[in-house]
Amino acid sequence: MLAVSCGESGQKEPDTLSVSPTDLSFSADDVSTKLLSIKSNTTWVVSASADWILLDKTSGSGNAPLAVKVSSNEGDDREGTISVKGAQNVTVKVTQSGGKVSYLTPVPVAFDGKKRAGTIYQLLVYSFADSNGDGIGDFNGITSKLDYLDDMGVSALWLSPIHPAMSYHGYDVKDYYSVNPEYGTEEDFKNLLSKAKAKGIDIYLDYVLNHAGKDHPWFQSAKASESSPYRDYFVFSTNPAADISAGRLAMFPKNGYDSGQWFSCVSGSASSMKVKFTLTLDAAGKPKTLKIEQVDEISNSGTPTSGIWLYYGDGKMSQFYTTGGSVCTLSIDISSSWGVLIRTSQTQWDSYKYGAPSSNHQLEWGKELTLSNTDASDILLPGMDILMYHSHFWTDWFADFNYGPASTSETSPAFIDLAASADKWINMGVGGLRLDAVKHIYWDENSNENPTFLDKWYQRCNATYKAAGNTGNIYMVGEVFSEASKTFNYYKGLPSVFEFSFWWGVKDALNNRSAGSFVNNLISWRSSYTAKRADAVPAIKLTNHDENRAASDLGKSEAKEKQAAAILLTAEGRPVFYQGEELGYWGVKDGGDEYVRTPMKWTKSGAVASGRLGGKVDNSMLTSSISVEAQNEAANSLMNVYKTFSKVRNTYPALASGKMSSANISGSTILSWYMTSSDGQKVLVVHNVASSAKTVDVPGDISKPIAVLGSAAVKGGQVILEANSSVVFLQ
Repeated sequence: MLAVSCGESGQKEPDTLSVSPTDLSFSADDVSTKLLSIKSNTTWVVSASADWILLDKTSGSGNAPLAVKVSSNEGDDREGTISVKGAQNVTVKVTQSGGKVSYLTPVPVAFDGKKRAGTIYQLLVYSFADSNGDGIGDFNGITSKLDYLDDMGVSALWLSPIHPAMSYHGYDVKDYYSVNPEYGTEEDFKNLLSKAKAKGIDIYLDYVLNHAGKDHPWFQSAKASESSPYRDYFVFSTNPAADISAGRLAMFPKNGYDSGQWFSCVSGSASSMKVKFTLTLDAAGKPKTLKIEQVDEISNSGTPTSGIWLYYGDGKMSQFYTTGGSVCTLSIDISSSWGVLIRTSQTQWDSYKYGAPSSNHQLEWGKELTLSNTDASDILLPGMDILMYHSHFWTDWFADFNYGPASTSETSPAFIDLAASADKWINMGVGGLRLDAVKHIYWDENSNENPTFLDKWYQRCNATYKAAGNTGNIYMVGEVFSEASKTFNYYKGLPSVFEFSFWWGVKDALNNRSAGSFVNNLISWRSSYTAKRADAVPAIKLTNHDENRAASDLGKSEAKEKQAAAILLTAEGRPVFYQGEELGYWGVKDGGDEYVRTPMKWTKSGAVASGRLGGKVDNSMLTSSISVEAQNEAANSLMNVYKTFSKVRNTYPALASGKMSSANISGSTILSWYMTSSDGQKVLVVHNVASSAKTVDVPGDISKPIAVLGSAAVKGGQVILEANSSVVFLQ
């Protein structure tokens, strides 16, 4: 038989080869092993294009892993390949980042001269610059320093109150319509406005709307008579507790009585009159009773040797006449705005003063008043009454204005007069106002009354500003000395409010060496501001004239002071510099506010404008090395850090007016965020607040640093920041 094959039992499968993955990436110091999976049904060979790529085999067959390692890389980034040849040829790409440390040198674009950031410089007129050698800062002194201020990159100067006032600081104004003659003339002020404008610098006035000084002629007239045209300018009451409880005082809630905020004054001041005082003495020869009578002529008998005086004003004393008995007399033509006292010493007070008992202040015609050496209150003359006035700051030097109900405050006489005074300065060329103590204008700082009032004030001043031919809106910022959350509602009334919490957060981050919730807080607060007002821009600052100096709070650490400046000038908001902060001034308020209001030290050896500070100046701080002259010469000085970051902020719209968003860079000591402008420009900001170097993985482009504080480097795609160092990358 013949055996016949009916067909083949099978054909040989084709040769195959596959490799995965086809990309391997290593860091500079990566010592790990990465595996390639080779799948094949035949033999294969492998080779590397560079000797830094290390393979565990060079050939094989079938399915097998291939172990790949690399040697450490101290140079630049590098790239190589692994070739697998068999049934097919497969190429695997191998990359390794460089281990070379490249220190970053900022390369910002050239500044075009346009100041975009709107930075404000707060200066104290009385201690900034003295032009005439009298020891007091003045308008011409400021004008002489405009080049310095322009070089600092500022767009506006916030001047301390420029009006005549009772105190050196100016917050107890005596005339809103004129300038303090110590600072120069109105023409000097106009010259400052003109010269500043030529350099692109606005002038902002500090305006006190909460109160006037008690020596203001408005208040003196108001308290003297119910018929005074200024009577309604201020908050008066004969029984404030009862009036507030009954709702009769419109600026107070019914629970708004604080006895420490009410002070007595004399109403119905006596005009000049001829009188005779009769003083009886006790057995010890001390004043006992006092009587007053009207007379037609001044006639005194005996000798003025009693050793007892009638006191009726500053420097006004007349000695009683005696004939040697227990009765003394004095005839006098008297005029007093507050009454009289009896003194047994011309130079001492305390136990040498006799006045009215607390139960009865009034001296009536022809009636004896028993005197007190313990209460010793002012003795009111016939026709005088005791009136109480309000001062929210618990001092009798301030008299608070009365605006009536907030809803109609713009119709109050005080509002109308103060607005008219503001009109004068706005029409003269003033570009903005800083409003003092706005949370105390109406007693309840948490109600809508203050925002309602402030909106009316802003609209009134803005109308004047526009009518004067200005474009845009007047700048107006309110002082609400509270946590950020307490300021949200004030954006209903004003486009800007000082963000005190900004400095408190910066201080905590630097002193605690911890990022904490600082960045998230800033972003959240800004969202809350714009929810109240679309154009809200917080005024961000370190410290001011009412706080301990930043340098003191930071332990006089120059590294922290520099980084505080860098944080200020890279965050969202309108930055404010405070006089001397750029020089590293320190000082605390314990010995007096004057110690945080130190004069500028312009030259290494020149005098400073300290004449209004009563000797409260820390001269140990004002050495030649802290001066503007010395710091200008030192490239790495604190002042030059301010200048450098100020210029970069003015150059890049993203920094100048951008919005903050989180960069989510990990690290407990890393503050980071993006700033993005309305036209899409974006920068990445990174600050290391630690006391040692930190290496961080940074998202985005790190090839274009535009600002560096301290030391920053790139190594293998990571950024290394030394202690208290910062970097800004253009994206």
